[in-house]
Amino acid sequence: MMKYEFEHAIENGNCTGGCEAANENARIAEAARKRPIENWIVAGVILVFAIVAWAHIRSTTIWYDEAITMLTTSGHARPDWSLGMEQFKPTANLVRILSDLYRYDVHPPFYFWMLAIWRVLFGRSLEVARLLSALFTLGTMGLLYSYAIEVRMKWPPVPVIIYAVSSAGLRYAYNARPYALASFLVVLTLFLSHRKSKWAGICAGACVATHYFAALCVSPIIAIECLRAWKTQRRWAVWTGIGFVAICSPLTILVAKHAGARPQQFPVFGIFRKEVYALMAGALEGALPSTSLWPLWRLVLLLGLLIALVGGVWALRLKQVALPLAYGAFLCGFLLLCIVTHKSVVKMPADYYLGVGAPLLILLIASGLDAVPLMSPVLAAALVAGTVTATPMMSTIDYRDMLRHIRKECNHCAVLVGFGEGGAVPACVLYEAKGLDVFLLQMNDVPDELVQRIGQGRTIFLIPAQEPRTIEVERDFEEILPAEAQKGYFKIDTSRFAMP
Repeated sequence: MMKYEFEHAIENGNCTGGCEAANENARIAEAARKRPIENWIVAGVILVFAIVAWAHIRSTTIWYDEAITMLTTSGHARPDWSLGMEQFKPTANLVRILSDLYRYDVHPPFYFWMLAIWRVLFGRSLEVARLLSALFTLGTMGLLYSYAIEVRMKWPPVPVIIYAVSSAGLRYAYNARPYALASFLVVLTLFLSHRKSKWAGICAGACVATHYFAALCVSPIIAIECLRAWKTQRRWAVWTGIGFVAICSPLTILVAKHAGARPQQFPVFGIFRKEVYALMAGALEGALPSTSLWPLWRLVLLLGLLIALVGGVWALRLKQVALPLAYGAFLCGFLLLCIVTHKSVVKMPADYYLGVGAPLLILLIASGLDAVPLMSPVLAAALVAGTVTATPMMSTIDYRDMLRHIRKECNHCAVLVGFGEGGAVPACVLYEAKGLDVFLLQMNDVPDELVQRIGQGRTIFLIPAQEPRTIEVERDFEEILPAEAQKGYFKIDTSRFAMP
């Protein structure tokens, strides 16, 4: 009826300022009519995503950083090899976890605390740890849909669909690391700040306590929304600012400790234009599918960038300033952080780190499609092509497959692994060994003593850590002992090794 009255007013030339309100009401009514269909679309996307994530959770090997996560949430950031698999038993000692993070890691504690409690309640396995990340990723998709409805996007399911096929979305969903929780809290902060919820500042503080990179997203969101609300909702702005600062303040102790950590990682900031290009490419790669269609995919990245820029202008026109300004601040902050800490964006897996802000970029792309609907079929075709040609998202050593091959060859053989820098590599091997005897190769080991310790006549499979501390002794063993090179490891027959 409202739509009919509006059209009738236009036909008779009686449309005044009230027509704008009538048009808006008609649009809202039309959106409400389509909502059940959109709900089913989103539910279907989430269901398919959950199935794919579960398949990855069960089939993908543990990798270096996940081993660190498992050990840290078990209270053994520095492995105690005498405990064997008991090193992976979760602990509820949150103070010990915080202490280990302060001394040995570069991450704030919130995710590790949450995961430790989760593992105590539901089990110590890697699959259980990864499941928590999958749940937060699904929650992020739900929040993207809710925010799209909140800001009245024409097609609210679009950001959900894009995130479901994005590199960051899929990668974070089966990864026992803080990134899924950080992305969830970034979108939740945006949503709560838009609604002027009293929990916005606390949520943003929890986000910073999850991952430092997330601070580059939520800090500008909180600052922008507080400034906008200062005249009309000053009480909310003050409460939000106090809550945010109160949670972030204790983290300054950790930040001071972690700021100069790992100087050897991704050095050094290079040519500015190349670093900026790597920054933009990494951001877009995180928000789009991981694909083998290179270099053709660069055109899709360029398309995504143009649509996102249009989306940013469109959001500003609609007075949704927090989204585009916050994401711009995130990119600038990330680049500035790399300059200050002398890190190279070119050398790092930028899409992995910048994926924390991928939901914001995806919302900008969805906003751009609202402004330029004709681009929707083009981007949809590109997303389908990228998804069909998707490549493995974690480029890492497949310890599970390696140990499976070793187990097929010999059930009673010994596995020798270099300790490396922090013990994460042997932890990966130990977790995937499933009953095989695993021995550590230390700096002071010599072949004859090692063979005596393991047992003369036993076949040994050497898995190099290829890290500082033991890399030289690993090479010596490969040269001294008769070894047969395999895929990623060496088969050593000690029966052919003449004992002195």
